[in-house]
Amino acid sequence: MTTTTQPKIHLTLKGSDTTIMHRAGMAGLWMTLKQLERQFPTPANRPGNLSWLLTNSSISLDWQGPDFQVLDWLLRQSFQINEKGLISLTGLDSSSMELMNQIHLHQAIGATFLRHNQFYKSGERTSESLSVDGIKERLIYKKIEWYVHQTFANQLCDTTGQLLKDYIQIVSWIYPGATVRHAILEKYNKLEEKVEYALALLFLPLVCQYFIWHSNSSRFDTKQAAQYIFVIPEVTNLPIAAQRCWELRRLDYKDFHVTSWGEAALKYYSYDQIENPNEYHEVCQALLYKKLNKGSKQRSLTDIQDIEIESKTILTYQLIDKFFQKNRVFCDGLTLIVKVNLIKGMISDNLIKGVPWWSDFWVIFNQNTLGNLPQELFYNQEGLRSMMETDKEMEIYKSFIRACHEALRKIYGKIYSRAKEGEAPRFEREYERIRGELGRCYDQQSFNDFLSDFLSRAGLNSALYDQWESILPLLTGQISWEKARNLVLIALASYKPSQKPSEEFSQKSELTPESQF
Repeated sequence: MTTTTQPKIHLTLKGSDTTIMHRAGMAGLWMTLKQLERQFPTPANRPGNLSWLLTNSSISLDWQGPDFQVLDWLLRQSFQINEKGLISLTGLDSSSMELMNQIHLHQAIGATFLRHNQFYKSGERTSESLSVDGIKERLIYKKIEWYVHQTFANQLCDTTGQLLKDYIQIVSWIYPGATVRHAILEKYNKLEEKVEYALALLFLPLVCQYFIWHSNSSRFDTKQAAQYIFVIPEVTNLPIAAQRCWELRRLDYKDFHVTSWGEAALKYYSYDQIENPNEYHEVCQALLYKKLNKGSKQRSLTDIQDIEIESKTILTYQLIDKFFQKNRVFCDGLTLIVKVNLIKGMISDNLIKGVPWWSDFWVIFNQNTLGNLPQELFYNQEGLRSMMETDKEMEIYKSFIRACHEALRKIYGKIYSRAKEGEAPRFEREYERIRGELGRCYDQQSFNDFLSDFLSRAGLNSALYDQWESILPLLTGQISWEKARNLVLIALASYKPSQKPSEEFSQKSELTPESQF
């Protein structure tokens, strides 16, 4: 591939006047040019002998003849509409994605970048019959007939068709968050961009990953007005960023649903293979769009979060994603329902903060603002047990959790021995009673009283006796009582009584603390 020494447009990630959005937009342009190389392999196949040079950190574009003709061709090839009336992004090769994912991308871009009808023309309502996890559903959406990205060459060139030399004014559809402070003076206080940066920003939607945010419920049906979080990655290497975006096309529809900022950010990087943990450091920005009132037809940008991710964070999240329950899809009559795992969102936020994944469990569960979290934790029992086995940071707390498990087993054993013949032992009532007592531990004294009563009620505890040196710091306050309180909650949630209590409680002597994991 050839290019002149002075290309018409040169973009570099190292530009000191670029932002995270400019750099992400450059990655989107890089992806698009790579895809166009397959369709139009030589400059002779392109208008103006358009050629480009792509490196790990820069893009150079050059051509001959009228600028408008070339740029208009480039944008129309890059931003298309497929036969189903859906937005089709050449750089993502989005037409090869699952139809459900294509519709999700179409609706998400419409709700965020193209949220005002000034920037697109919608077509008729239509529907497609889809199958998600074997569940069939007809999903309704609006076709699109035009969107502003396709014809933006008019804004990049003057009336003679030559590339503008001056800055051009931009608004929020091209640069999320850009606002006009005083509408009456908008000519003078709109954000302005260099022409080449405006071109790069057009490709920003390709690199973003769009998630539906469940703010106050674990359930979402396809008839609700979705709230969106989209993640913009910090791009430091164009091929790596492009590869990550192409990998994310593999996400299932149910993976597009999250309950927190942290979960959205970590899901974006969830496919990363970390070869050198010491060099892994990622930064991204997450933007929230939601309707400010029910009557509103538009979603507004209401919050932006800057997030940093270390190797340890993503490695722990990959374990969480592997072991904890996945989001589930089911049909409630005629409506497709997605039920998310609230616990994964809470854990993700802890990881983003750089604290242990189980931090503040007790506090969050007692706030109980997201529904029945204790029940949600119980549903993730297997995930908790797997994390205790595999997470190296849990190693120092295993003895304490085993001691709690043995105390529970012995308490249950006493209940079982008191149960009359034919009567079901009331394990669940005892479990709720212990959890209720733990929920009333608001200071060190009340927690110490609870723990003393809990452990002494069980009687002789071999796990406590054998591992007393490692457990002592938690019992004596050398490790904070709040941390010990969280561990007891995890122990309660992860304890799994045998399906055959008659065998378990009649063979006490054969059981070891390790058998509880």
